[in-house]
Amino acid sequence: MKKIVVLGSTGTIGRGVLDIVRAFPHDFKVVGLTTNTNIKLLKEQAAEFKPLDTGIGEKDLMKIATMKEADIIIVAVVGLSGLLPTLAAIRNGKDIAIATKEVLVVAGELVMKEVKKYNVHIIPIDSEHSAIFQCLRSGEGKEVNKIILTMGKGKIAAMKKEDLSSVTLEQITDRSVWKMGDKITIDSATCLNKSFEVIEARWLFDIKPSKIHIVVHPEYICHSMAEFVDGSIISEMGTPDMKRYIQFALFYPERKKMCVTQGIDITDKTLSFEKAPYDKFPGLKLGFDAIKKGGTMPAVMHGADESAVQAFLLKKITFVDISLIIQKTMKAHKVIQNPTLDKIISAEKWGQAYAKKLIDKKI
Repeated sequence: MKKIVVLGSTGTIGRGVLDIVRAFPHDFKVVGLTTNTNIKLLKEQAAEFKPLDTGIGEKDLMKIATMKEADIIIVAVVGLSGLLPTLAAIRNGKDIAIATKEVLVVAGELVMKEVKKYNVHIIPIDSEHSAIFQCLRSGEGKEVNKIILTMGKGKIAAMKKEDLSSVTLEQITDRSVWKMGDKITIDSATCLNKSFEVIEARWLFDIKPSKIHIVVHPEYICHSMAEFVDGSIISEMGTPDMKRYIQFALFYPERKKMCVTQGIDITDKTLSFEKAPYDKFPGLKLGFDAIKKGGTMPAVMHGADESAVQAFLLKKITFVDISLIIQKTMKAHKVIQNPTLDKIISAEKWGQAYAKKLIDKKI
């Protein structure tokens, strides 16, 4: 029986994890749960799963992340609050199932060094990275020619470039697939989320940026691919349901029959792929720019995005201003190479502050 801790058990991913535990009660034991603010739901979860300990707010994350009884820590908290607990869990020899993208976006190089040092596994829950993780099991690292991240094509992507400045939050959140919170939905619309995924992939799979490619896949059936040196392309396909990826991460390296979501009938399905819209969405290039500069640049990019998205939500800036603010913030930053954790966190805060200045000055 695998003993698990869920950091962020009351969020979407955390609740999905507990759905899997309910479906496989003889395979998992919940030993720790945390929430940021949803205390009522945490109490209900604790009554049902009877963990050894629970935590509320960032102050308790470290304590729960380092529980000696745990085999695997599911990191599903919001934002940078997941960084220090993830590092602490790794240093305590715990395997990590990670859904909090900020951990690898902001400090991916540092985190992966610790993963190797302490000889633990880090299994992605994010759909594209889980897909690639699974595809790469078909060969060795030296046999990989490139990895191919897929991105969808929603209503915003179908708009003309000249119409993007008038895009509203209501238009962005009107999605038929992958229902998410406002922040990640906006990042998906600007393509910043895909840029973050490029940074994650760089460190998670220890792959050169030149070997990371992006294609548009409107049907949301293929969730990413890996091409090997012999020309073979391995893809991961299935229903766009995060519970598939959560289950894979929890059972890794085993597989079990899925019983909490439906499979997909590929009969009569169409698969199409298009070139990534770099010209229409400049945010799509920023992840490559960040990892090319290296050091503290990914942290600055993330910080600037935090401020820009918040300003858009407050209707202080337009949709197209988001990427522009991030670009200008990155251009102004003097990169620190091989940064310490403190330098990384400081750089992220600097990115937030500089972007806010641009916003206040009306860019």
